[in-house]
Amino acid sequence: MSTIQEFRLPGVIHFGWGAVQRVGEEAARLGRCALLVTGRSAMNRTGWTSRVQSILSAAGVEVVLFDQVESDPSVTTVDRAAGAARGEGCDLVVGLGGGSPMDAARATAAMAAMEGSIVEYVRGRPIDRPGLPLINIASTAGTASEVTSVAVILDEERKLKVGVKSPYWFARAAITDPELTLTMSPDLTAATGLDSLTHAIESYLSTGATPPSEALALRAVELIGGSLREAFANGADRPARERMALGSMTAGMAFANSGLGLVHGLVHPLGARFGLAHGLACGRLLPHVMRYNRPAAEDKLAAVDRALTGKERGTPDGAIAAVESLLSDVKVPSGIGDLDIPQDEMADLAKDGILAGAVRTNPRSVGEEDARRVLEEARRG
Repeated sequence: MSTIQEFRLPGVIHFGWGAVQRVGEEAARLGRCALLVTGRSAMNRTGWTSRVQSILSAAGVEVVLFDQVESDPSVTTVDRAAGAARGEGCDLVVGLGGGSPMDAARATAAMAAMEGSIVEYVRGRPIDRPGLPLINIASTAGTASEVTSVAVILDEERKLKVGVKSPYWFARAAITDPELTLTMSPDLTAATGLDSLTHAIESYLSTGATPPSEALALRAVELIGGSLREAFANGADRPARERMALGSMTAGMAFANSGLGLVHGLVHPLGARFGLAHGLACGRLLPHVMRYNRPAAEDKLAAVDRALTGKERGTPDGAIAAVESLLSDVKVPSGIGDLDIPQDEMADLAKDGILAGAVRTNPRSVGEEDARRVLEEARRG
Protein backbone atom coordinates (compact mmCIF):
# COMPACT_ATOMS: atom_id res chain seq x y z
CA MET A 1 0.00 0.00 0.00
CA SER A 2 1.37 3.42 -0.91
CA THR A 3 1.92 6.02 1.78
CA ILE A 4 -0.32 9.09 1.74
CA GLN A 5 1.85 12.16 1.38
CA GLU A 6 1.15 15.85 1.83
CA PHE A 7 2.47 18.73 -0.25
CA ARG A 8 1.90 22.31 0.91
CA LEU A 9 2.61 25.71 -0.66
CA PRO A 10 1.69 29.36 -0.04
CA GLY A 11 -1.78 30.49 -1.02
CA VAL A 12 -0.48 32.04 -4.25
CA ILE A 13 2.97 32.57 -5.77
CA HIS A 14 3.74 35.46 -8.12
CA PHE A 15 6.92 34.92 -10.15
CA GLY A 16 8.51 37.05 -12.86
CA TRP A 17 9.84 40.46 -13.77
CA GLY A 18 7.63 43.12 -12.18
CA ALA A 19 5.86 40.66 -9.85
CA VAL A 20 6.48 43.04 -6.92
CA GLN A 21 3.66 45.19 -8.31
CA ARG A 22 1.21 42.51 -7.18
CA VAL A 23 1.84 43.26 -3.51
CA GLY A 24 -0.74 46.07 -3.50
CA GLU A 25 -3.67 44.02 -4.72
CA GLU A 26 -2.73 41.06 -2.53
CA ALA A 27 -2.40 43.25 0.57
CA ALA A 28 -5.70 45.06 -0.09
CA ARG A 29 -7.42 41.68 -0.27
CA LEU A 30 -6.05 40.72 3.17
CA GLY A 31 -6.27 43.88 5.29
CA ARG A 32 -6.06 47.63 5.63
CA CYS A 33 -2.91 48.22 7.71
CA ALA A 34 0.35 46.39 6.99
CA LEU A 35 3.46 46.13 9.13
CA LEU A 36 6.29 46.21 6.56
CA VAL A 37 9.18 44.21 8.01
CA THR A 38 12.63 44.62 6.47
CA GLY A 39 16.32 44.90 7.27
CA ARG A 40 18.32 47.88 8.43
CA SER A 41 19.96 48.98 5.19
CA ALA A 42 19.83 47.00 1.94
CA MET A 43 16.22 47.61 0.92
CA ASN A 44 16.39 51.26 2.03
CA ARG A 45 19.66 51.80 0.14
CA THR A 46 18.35 50.31 -3.10
CA GLY A 47 15.01 52.11 -2.90
CA TRP A 48 12.86 49.01 -2.64
CA THR A 49 11.44 49.90 0.78
CA SER A 50 9.99 53.19 -0.47
CA ARG A 51 8.80 51.55 -3.68
CA VAL A 52 6.88 48.84 -1.83
CA GLN A 53 5.47 51.45 0.55
CA SER A 54 4.22 53.42 -2.46
CA ILE A 55 2.60 50.36 -4.06
CA LEU A 56 0.82 49.50 -0.82
CA SER A 57 -0.34 53.06 -0.24
CA ALA A 58 -1.66 53.32 -3.81
CA ALA A 59 -3.74 50.20 -3.11
CA GLY A 60 -5.28 51.86 -0.05
CA VAL A 61 -3.20 49.97 2.53
CA GLU A 62 -1.72 51.95 5.43
CA VAL A 63 1.94 51.09 6.08
CA VAL A 64 3.79 50.89 9.40
CA LEU A 65 7.51 50.41 8.80
CA PHE A 66 9.68 48.14 10.96
CA ASP A 67 13.17 48.23 9.44
CA GLN A 68 15.24 46.87 12.33
CA VAL A 69 15.84 43.22 11.38
CA GLU A 70 19.47 42.18 11.86
CA SER A 71 21.38 39.55 9.86
CA ASP A 72 20.16 36.82 12.21
CA PRO A 73 16.68 37.78 13.45
CA SER A 74 16.61 37.48 17.21
CA VAL A 75 13.94 36.70 19.76
CA THR A 76 14.15 40.31 20.94
CA THR A 77 13.60 41.72 17.45
CA VAL A 78 10.61 39.49 16.71
CA ASP A 79 8.98 40.39 20.02
CA ARG A 80 9.50 44.10 19.30
CA ALA A 81 8.05 43.77 15.81
CA ALA A 82 5.02 41.81 17.05
CA GLY A 83 4.47 44.50 19.69
CA ALA A 84 4.56 47.15 16.98
CA ALA A 85 2.01 45.25 14.90
CA ARG A 86 -0.35 44.94 17.84
CA GLY A 87 0.19 48.51 19.03
CA GLU A 88 -0.46 50.01 15.59
CA GLY A 89 -3.48 47.81 14.90
CA CYS A 90 -1.92 46.12 11.87
CA ASP A 91 -4.01 43.35 10.33
CA LEU A 92 -1.36 41.89 8.01
CA VAL A 93 2.43 41.66 7.72
CA VAL A 94 4.59 42.15 4.63
CA GLY A 95 8.17 40.89 4.68
CA LEU A 96 10.70 42.40 2.28
CA GLY A 97 14.29 41.28 1.79
CA GLY A 98 16.41 38.16 2.12
CA GLY A 99 15.88 35.28 4.47
CA SER A 100 16.29 37.20 7.70
CA PRO A 101 13.57 39.84 7.10
CA MET A 102 11.20 37.24 5.65
CA ASP A 103 11.78 34.87 8.58
CA ALA A 104 11.28 37.75 11.00
CA ALA A 105 8.08 38.75 9.18
CA ARG A 106 6.77 35.18 9.41
CA ALA A 107 7.46 34.97 13.14
CA THR A 108 6.07 38.48 13.68
CA ALA A 109 2.82 37.62 11.91
CA ALA A 110 2.48 34.58 14.15
CA MET A 111 3.31 36.32 17.41
CA ALA A 112 1.01 39.27 16.72
CA ALA A 113 -1.85 36.80 17.18
CA MET A 114 -0.43 34.55 19.94
CA GLU A 115 0.41 34.93 23.60
CA GLY A 116 3.83 35.22 25.15
CA SER A 117 7.23 35.60 23.56
CA ILE A 118 8.57 33.89 20.45
CA VAL A 119 11.25 32.37 22.70
CA GLU A 120 8.62 30.00 24.13
CA TYR A 121 7.90 28.64 20.64
CA VAL A 122 11.60 28.52 19.76
CA ARG A 123 11.99 26.29 22.83
CA GLY A 124 9.13 23.96 21.93
CA ARG A 125 5.76 25.43 22.86
CA PRO A 126 3.22 24.14 20.29
CA ILE A 127 1.91 26.53 17.63
CA ASP A 128 -1.85 26.06 17.76
CA ARG A 129 -3.31 28.76 15.50
CA PRO A 130 -2.68 30.93 12.43
CA GLY A 131 -1.13 34.35 12.78
CA LEU A 132 -1.89 37.51 10.85
CA PRO A 133 -1.96 37.13 7.05
CA LEU A 134 1.56 37.26 5.62
CA ILE A 135 2.99 38.37 2.28
CA ASN A 136 6.70 37.76 1.68
CA ILE A 137 8.75 39.43 -1.08
CA ALA A 138 12.18 37.94 -1.83
CA SER A 139 15.10 40.22 -2.68
CA THR A 140 17.71 37.45 -3.05
CA ALA A 141 17.87 34.12 -4.88
CA GLY A 142 18.80 32.07 -1.85
CA THR A 143 16.69 31.31 1.18
CA ALA A 144 13.32 30.91 -0.59
CA SER A 145 11.69 31.96 2.67
CA GLU A 146 8.84 33.44 0.65
CA VAL A 147 7.55 29.92 -0.12
CA THR A 148 8.39 28.04 3.10
CA SER A 149 6.78 27.73 6.52
CA VAL A 150 9.89 27.94 8.71
CA ALA A 151 11.53 30.86 10.49
CA VAL A 152 15.11 30.62 11.76
CA ILE A 153 15.36 32.66 14.95
CA LEU A 154 18.37 33.41 17.14
CA ASP A 155 17.86 32.46 20.76
CA GLU A 156 20.34 34.98 22.20
CA GLU A 157 20.47 33.49 25.68
CA ARG A 158 21.44 30.02 24.42
CA LYS A 159 23.43 31.31 21.40
CA LEU A 160 21.44 28.97 19.18
CA LYS A 161 19.75 29.52 15.83
CA VAL A 162 16.56 27.47 15.81
CA GLY A 163 14.17 26.74 12.97
CA VAL A 164 10.53 27.08 14.04
CA LYS A 165 8.04 25.53 11.62
CA SER A 166 4.29 25.25 11.32
CA PRO A 167 1.81 24.55 8.50
CA TYR A 168 0.05 27.70 9.75
CA TRP A 169 3.09 29.75 8.74
CA PHE A 170 2.90 29.64 4.95
CA ALA A 171 2.45 33.08 3.41
CA ARG A 172 -0.89 33.94 1.90
CA ALA A 173 1.07 35.37 -1.03
CA ALA A 174 4.71 34.86 -2.04
CA ILE A 175 6.42 37.19 -4.51
CA THR A 176 9.63 36.28 -6.35
CA ASP A 177 10.70 39.10 -8.69
CA PRO A 178 14.15 38.70 -10.31
CA GLU A 179 14.37 42.48 -10.63
CA LEU A 180 15.08 42.79 -6.92
CA THR A 181 18.19 40.63 -7.31
CA LEU A 182 19.90 42.84 -9.92
CA THR A 183 21.61 44.94 -7.23
CA MET A 184 23.17 41.97 -5.43
CA SER A 185 26.96 42.00 -5.21
CA PRO A 186 29.00 39.06 -6.53
CA ASP A 187 29.75 37.93 -2.97
CA LEU A 188 26.07 37.99 -2.00
CA THR A 189 25.15 36.27 -5.26
CA ALA A 190 27.58 33.46 -4.41
CA ALA A 191 26.44 33.10 -0.81
CA THR A 192 22.72 33.05 -1.57
CA GLY A 193 23.20 30.85 -4.62
CA LEU A 194 25.09 28.26 -2.60
CA ASP A 195 22.33 28.33 0.00
CA SER A 196 19.73 27.57 -2.66
CA LEU A 197 21.90 24.84 -4.21
CA THR A 198 22.23 23.24 -0.76
CA HIS A 199 18.45 23.42 -0.33
CA ALA A 200 17.99 21.66 -3.66
CA ILE A 201 20.51 18.87 -3.05
CA GLU A 202 19.54 18.24 0.57
CA SER A 203 15.86 18.20 -0.35
CA TYR A 204 16.48 15.70 -3.14
CA LEU A 205 18.47 13.40 -0.83
CA SER A 206 16.11 13.81 2.14
CA THR A 207 14.35 10.83 3.67
CA GLY A 208 11.24 13.02 3.61
CA ALA A 209 11.37 13.48 -0.16
CA THR A 210 8.26 12.74 -2.22
CA PRO A 211 7.86 12.50 -6.00
CA PRO A 212 6.78 16.17 -6.31
CA SER A 213 9.59 17.43 -4.06
CA GLU A 214 12.18 15.28 -5.88
CA ALA A 215 11.14 16.65 -9.26
CA LEU A 216 11.29 20.24 -8.03
CA ALA A 217 14.60 19.74 -6.24
CA LEU A 218 16.34 18.15 -9.21
CA ARG A 219 15.09 20.90 -11.51
CA ALA A 220 16.42 23.45 -9.04
CA VAL A 221 19.85 21.77 -9.12
CA GLU A 222 19.85 22.14 -12.92
CA LEU A 223 18.79 25.80 -12.81
CA ILE A 224 21.26 26.86 -10.13
CA GLY A 225 24.15 24.74 -11.40
CA GLY A 226 23.63 26.18 -14.88
CA SER A 227 23.37 29.86 -13.93
CA LEU A 228 25.24 30.68 -10.70
CA ARG A 229 28.57 31.21 -12.46
CA GLU A 230 26.98 33.63 -14.95
CA ALA A 231 25.07 35.57 -12.28
CA PHE A 232 28.25 35.80 -10.18
CA ALA A 233 30.34 37.05 -13.12
CA ASN A 234 27.77 39.53 -14.42
CA GLY A 235 25.04 40.67 -12.08
CA ALA A 236 23.21 42.39 -14.95
CA ASP A 237 22.75 39.09 -16.82
CA ARG A 238 18.95 39.03 -16.73
CA PRO A 239 18.46 35.45 -17.98
CA ALA A 240 20.91 34.19 -15.34
CA ARG A 241 19.19 36.23 -12.63
CA GLU A 242 15.81 34.87 -13.69
CA ARG A 243 17.03 31.25 -13.63
CA MET A 244 18.62 31.79 -10.21
CA ALA A 245 15.40 33.27 -8.82
CA LEU A 246 13.39 30.40 -10.26
CA GLY A 247 15.90 27.84 -8.97
CA SER A 248 15.81 29.31 -5.48
CA MET A 249 12.01 29.40 -5.40
CA THR A 250 11.73 25.86 -6.80
CA ALA A 251 14.21 24.53 -4.23
CA GLY A 252 12.17 26.23 -1.51
CA MET A 253 8.96 24.59 -2.69
CA ALA A 254 10.77 21.26 -2.48
CA PHE A 255 12.44 21.53 0.92
CA ALA A 256 9.39 23.12 2.54
CA ASN A 257 7.81 19.69 2.08
CA SER A 258 10.75 17.28 2.29
CA GLY A 259 13.01 18.69 4.98
CA LEU A 260 16.76 19.15 4.65
CA GLY A 261 19.83 17.43 6.13
CA LEU A 262 23.09 17.59 8.02
CA VAL A 263 24.44 20.70 6.27
CA HIS A 264 21.59 22.76 7.69
CA GLY A 265 22.01 21.14 11.07
CA LEU A 266 25.65 22.20 11.29
CA VAL A 267 25.48 25.67 9.76
CA HIS A 268 23.20 27.06 12.45
CA PRO A 269 25.67 26.64 15.34
CA LEU A 270 28.49 27.87 13.07
CA GLY A 271 26.51 31.01 12.39
CA ALA A 272 25.33 31.53 15.95
CA ARG A 273 28.78 31.02 17.53
CA PHE A 274 31.13 32.46 14.89
CA GLY A 275 28.98 34.72 12.72
CA LEU A 276 29.64 32.73 9.53
CA ALA A 277 27.09 33.81 6.92
CA HIS A 278 24.48 31.11 6.38
CA GLY A 279 24.88 30.66 2.62
CA LEU A 280 28.66 30.60 2.76
CA ALA A 281 28.55 28.04 5.56
CA CYS A 282 26.20 25.88 3.48
CA GLY A 283 28.49 25.97 0.47
CA ARG A 284 31.63 25.27 2.49
CA LEU A 285 30.09 22.21 4.20
CA LEU A 286 28.07 20.84 1.28
CA PRO A 287 30.74 18.64 -0.41
CA HIS A 288 31.85 17.24 2.94
CA VAL A 289 28.32 16.26 3.92
CA MET A 290 27.70 14.82 0.44
CA ARG A 291 30.78 12.65 0.94
CA TYR A 292 29.45 11.50 4.33
CA ASN A 293 26.03 10.72 2.83
CA ARG A 294 27.40 8.81 -0.17
CA PRO A 295 26.85 5.28 1.24
CA ALA A 296 23.14 6.01 1.70
CA ALA A 297 22.50 8.01 -1.48
CA GLU A 298 24.68 6.79 -4.35
CA ASP A 299 21.98 6.71 -7.02
CA LYS A 300 20.62 10.11 -6.07
CA LEU A 301 24.08 11.65 -5.99
CA ALA A 302 24.67 10.30 -9.48
CA ALA A 303 21.47 12.09 -10.57
CA VAL A 304 22.76 15.28 -8.95
CA ASP A 305 25.93 14.93 -11.01
CA ARG A 306 23.89 14.67 -14.22
CA ALA A 307 21.80 17.69 -13.24
CA LEU A 308 24.86 19.80 -12.42
CA THR A 309 27.00 18.86 -15.39
CA GLY A 310 24.70 17.61 -18.14
CA LYS A 311 26.60 14.30 -18.29
CA GLU A 312 24.74 11.34 -19.69
CA ARG A 313 26.03 9.15 -16.86
CA GLY A 314 26.74 10.58 -13.44
CA THR A 315 28.55 9.30 -10.38
CA PRO A 316 28.54 10.24 -6.69
CA ASP A 317 32.17 11.37 -6.89
CA GLY A 318 31.26 13.43 -9.95
CA ALA A 319 28.55 15.24 -8.00
CA ILE A 320 30.98 16.11 -5.20
CA ALA A 321 33.60 17.26 -7.70
CA ALA A 322 31.02 19.38 -9.55
CA VAL A 323 30.07 21.17 -6.32
CA GLU A 324 33.72 21.79 -5.45
CA SER A 325 34.33 23.16 -8.96
CA LEU A 326 31.39 25.52 -8.59
CA LEU A 327 32.67 26.69 -5.20
CA SER A 328 36.04 27.46 -6.75
CA ASP A 329 34.47 29.40 -9.63
CA VAL A 330 32.52 31.66 -7.26
CA LYS A 331 35.56 32.16 -5.00
CA VAL A 332 34.29 30.25 -1.98
CA PRO A 333 36.64 27.73 -0.28
CA SER A 334 35.55 24.19 0.39
CA GLY A 335 35.66 23.47 4.12
CA ILE A 336 36.29 25.66 7.16
CA GLY A 337 40.04 25.21 7.54
CA ASP A 338 40.80 28.86 6.80
CA LEU A 339 38.48 30.08 9.57
CA ASP A 340 39.60 30.77 13.12
CA ILE A 341 37.52 28.03 14.75
CA PRO A 342 39.29 26.47 17.73
CA GLN A 343 39.73 22.71 17.75
CA ASP A 344 38.07 22.41 21.13
CA GLU A 345 34.84 23.90 19.71
CA MET A 346 34.24 20.95 17.36
CA ALA A 347 32.48 18.76 19.90
CA ASP A 348 30.06 21.50 20.99
CA LEU A 349 29.31 22.47 17.36
CA ALA A 350 28.54 18.83 16.57
CA LYS A 351 26.36 18.47 19.66
CA ASP A 352 24.33 21.58 18.79
CA GLY A 353 24.16 20.60 15.12
CA ILE A 354 22.46 17.26 15.63
CA LEU A 355 19.78 18.89 17.78
CA ALA A 356 18.43 20.61 14.66
CA GLY A 357 15.27 19.25 13.10
CA ALA A 358 16.97 19.22 9.68
CA VAL A 359 19.14 16.28 10.72
CA ARG A 360 16.10 14.03 11.15
CA THR A 361 15.68 13.79 7.37
CA ASN A 362 19.35 13.39 6.48
CA PRO A 363 19.70 10.31 4.23
CA ARG A 364 22.30 8.70 6.50
CA SER A 365 21.76 8.54 10.25
CA VAL A 366 23.91 10.99 12.19
CA GLY A 367 25.20 10.80 15.75
CA GLU A 368 27.23 13.36 17.62
CA GLU A 369 30.50 11.63 16.77
CA ASP A 370 29.55 11.43 13.08
CA ALA A 371 28.83 15.16 12.99
CA ARG A 372 32.13 15.90 14.70
CA ARG A 373 34.01 13.83 12.11
CA VAL A 374 32.34 15.74 9.27
CA LEU A 375 33.38 19.03 10.89
CA GLU A 376 36.91 17.75 11.39
CA GLU A 377 37.14 16.78 7.72
CA ALA A 378 35.81 20.21 6.73
CA ARG A 379 38.37 21.80 9.04
CA ARG A 380 41.14 19.95 7.19
CA GLY A 381 39.87 21.50 3.96
